[in-house]
Amino acid sequence: TFIAILSACSHAGRVEEGMKIFRSMFEKPETLPQLNHYACVIDMLGRAERFAEAEEVIKQMPMNPDAVVWSALLGSCRKHGNTKLGKVAADKLK
Repeated sequence: TFIAILSACSHAGRVEEGMKIFRSMFEKPETLPQLNHYACVIDMLGRAERFAEAEEVIKQMPMNPDAVVWSALLGSCRKHGNTKLGKVAADKLK
């Protein structure tokens, strides 16, 4: 599944490959990303400290980010010391 592939890319630090796979999901209606796919991508970008890209992905989501998405971002912010963005994510979880 796409979740398993995105998660593997995230944990292996293969962000470019993961983003290529994520973008490919938009090519067919039956593979359009759902919230859990977005959460994986946010986790992947956050692990790589690519916070500007993570913010952009969140802004472009066709649905409202849920607690899983914000928690993924918050966890990466905490790990990498991005307190400004971490506060934004924490506020969204309230």
